[in-house]
Amino acid sequence: MKNDELNKILDASFKVEPDYHLSSDFVQKVTLAVVKREQWKTDLVEYFYLMAGLFLLLVLVTGIYYLADKELLDKIAAFVKNNTIPVVFMGSILSFILLADRVLLRLLFNLRKSN
Repeated sequence: MKNDELNKILDASFKVEPDYHLSSDFVQKVTLAVVKREQWKTDLVEYFYLMAGLFLLLVLVTGIYYLADKELLDKIAAFVKNNTIPVVFMGSILSFILLADRVLLRLLFNLRKSN
């Protein structure tokens, strides 16, 4: 098809009104859907960065205590070894609180806003 013929077809199609109409808030609905999808991903990445930062901070503090006072670190290690289940439970609870704060509550508020 030549460019002249294509231009004629396009010109004719732009002169005729389409048979369908979009609602007035169509753009807003599409934008909200895209933002919600991307916000979920962004919130999860933020949570994982926060957890990685806290883990690195814990490793850094452990390294400093190892260099400064090895006996205190041995006492902390003995405490963690003797109380493994409560320590893991508290770590899990704190991790869930951060997850709920950084990801789940934002998701619920966004779902509520869109309805």
